[in-house]
Amino acid sequence: MRPTWFSAWLLAAVVVPSAARAAVGDNTVGVNIHVGYPSFIAAAADLGVAWVRVDGNWDALNPANGSYNWGWMDETVNRAHAAGLKVFMSLGYGPAWVPRHGDTDGRAGNDVPDSSAEWAAFVTAAVQHYRALGVTHFGLWNEANLESFFEGTPQEYVDLIAVPGAAALRAACADCKVLGPEAANVGECDDWLEAVLTRAPITTWDIITHHSYNGFADMGTNIWDGDTFINALEEQRFFFTRRSLRQILDLAGWNGEVWITETGYRANPIGDAGEEGRQATYVRRVLEEQLARAWYTNTFFYEIEDCGPAQPACDIDGFGLMHATSSGDEGTKTFPGDYRRKPAFQAIKDFIAAHPAITGQTPPPQCGDGDDNDGDGRTDGADRGCSGALDDNEADDPPRRTLSAYVTPGLNVDGEFTDWGAEGWVTLGAADWHGTEPLGAGDQEVRVAARWSSAGLALALEVTDDTQENGHADADLWQGDSVQLAFDTGRNGGTGYDATDDHEINFARVAGQPRSYRFKGPAGATSDWQFAVQRAGTVTRYEIQLPPPAVPGLPTSAGNETGFSFLVNDADGSGRAGWTEWTAGIGVGKVPELFGRIHYESQSAGGGVASSSGPAPQSSSSVAGASSSAGGGGSSAAVGTSSTAGGGSSGTAPGSSAAGVSGGGAGRASSGDASDDVPPDACACSDVPRRTPLAGLVLLGALATFRRRRH
Repeated sequence: MRPTWFSAWLLAAVVVPSAARAAVGDNTVGVNIHVGYPSFIAAAADLGVAWVRVDGNWDALNPANGSYNWGWMDETVNRAHAAGLKVFMSLGYGPAWVPRHGDTDGRAGNDVPDSSAEWAAFVTAAVQHYRALGVTHFGLWNEANLESFFEGTPQEYVDLIAVPGAAALRAACADCKVLGPEAANVGECDDWLEAVLTRAPITTWDIITHHSYNGFADMGTNIWDGDTFINALEEQRFFFTRRSLRQILDLAGWNGEVWITETGYRANPIGDAGEEGRQATYVRRVLEEQLARAWYTNTFFYEIEDCGPAQPACDIDGFGLMHATSSGDEGTKTFPGDYRRKPAFQAIKDFIAAHPAITGQTPPPQCGDGDDNDGDGRTDGADRGCSGALDDNEADDPPRRTLSAYVTPGLNVDGEFTDWGAEGWVTLGAADWHGTEPLGAGDQEVRVAARWSSAGLALALEVTDDTQENGHADADLWQGDSVQLAFDTGRNGGTGYDATDDHEINFARVAGQPRSYRFKGPAGATSDWQFAVQRAGTVTRYEIQLPPPAVPGLPTSAGNETGFSFLVNDADGSGRAGWTEWTAGIGVGKVPELFGRIHYESQSAGGGVASSSGPAPQSSSSVAGASSSAGGGGSSAAVGTSSTAGGGSSGTAPGSSAAGVSGGGAGRASSGDASDDVPPDACACSDVPRRTPLAGLVLLGALATFRRRRH
């Protein structure tokens, strides 16, 4: 007998009962926070969720080709992990510099890249960078089935975003998870999702993610109003309406985890008690449906805070679990004092507490809990026992690196190293490299040695690199091939440079001439060092003599030590690629506590040529007395004072208490007093302006078109 249309619909709507499916993962809960302001992280931790979802927007993290602005997102990730929260980072939205097509609205972020090359490069860089900070779960674009977020076809999403993005992600991180496609449950999303899962191998994803803001029948959503949350999830409403997520996944053969990474209820008007009560019921019903299905294992509620107070033009105000009660910058608000927690906030918190099946936050590791766990007076990143925020042992301090300085009077500062001898040379290897990609053939190799005499401390650095590039102004020498020396002469440590005994000075070769710039030093420190630099083939030799007035507090006799570290920046013609660093404490954050030591030996260095052999010098430059003055060009015969910092850092280093100022001012020639301004970090995020709370608010506003979802 031919089936009727009703029986045909019943057959099409059959789903495998939830009880018949094996559990595929732990049940857990998260919340969308977009950016990790301190108050947002504190609220998420109080809520009891295990996860936060953040916006890893391509256009914000990679605003120019080869340039990455990691700093603001680093702060988000580090704060979350310190609070015991896991991070799911959703990547997407192309920057304007990427060749693209399909623009119908004048915005670059939702356009279609012409090729997958730039996207794959960004995914690689982002995953490498954030895996080092403990992030393992990454999404590939947000709501690509909506033109407001992606103006391409399902095929273009698969061929240009999903498949190449997943390949780049797995190549960069073997233990990371690929999440997607992050479709919004609106319109013909079932057809879009089927097209994507048909064209792309089902193994493209490790976890399927989906967005649903659909209501519940027991909350008043009638069958003629549209799909309910359960319809969207696994029960098609009618044979002629949109198919459920579970139906499409079954057709594709998906048996893994499913996360609903956006859902919520808009309580509007703001402050209406009835609406906020319905919001509380909604979040409870969503969690009940999650626990009823073995394959649906995580829910991220949208969102931590109502968007209206921070963005008056926001047209979806009311989804937040809390509402700001004070004006001012987001970054200056505190939780809970500056917020009103809605009933939905408490409903989620109570549900998690009452259901042991939902795994909540893990206790933060020792290196991210804000406590001095080993009693040495240092906490978290300031403790030498911490390799990162996820390290759970503060007490395992590694031995300090020590560089022996041998007695060698009468050095000729010429960049030749012929009078240095063979003693005490130290070679830095691949383990000391920090960059967006591993070192390759012809990339940076570094050797260093130290000498001392009554004339002061001398340092020789030999850098082998196939490309030597630096055309930057004095305040920005760190952006090209250069050397940064840092001293903590009093060895009093700390998590930021102080004004008594900490120094940082940058040395470089620019247009064949020596250039130097002091970024940090106490009042009274002079800049009358001697500096010579030579380039011979692929080898650059830096020779520096620091007399006592230039670095007050340096030892003047054998058996003594000074706190010290250095790094060598590497730029290969397309911007800074990374740096080689002797000890932590400069590149990622200004932390003198992490510096090594220079030990003044009583023995003298022997004769002979210590540097490696190579071709005759192609160019050389030296300074008899000091490097160039502020604003001037270098000169091989220049005599005078070096440039000193008149502006400073281009970013706040993660883990550093010293906040920088964007840009750097005009600089000033030093006649004895060093600048108190904070130096730039050598990390790849250092061209990010300091994230003041207002700057963060401006960023959120600029990204609002993309990060605020229409439902």
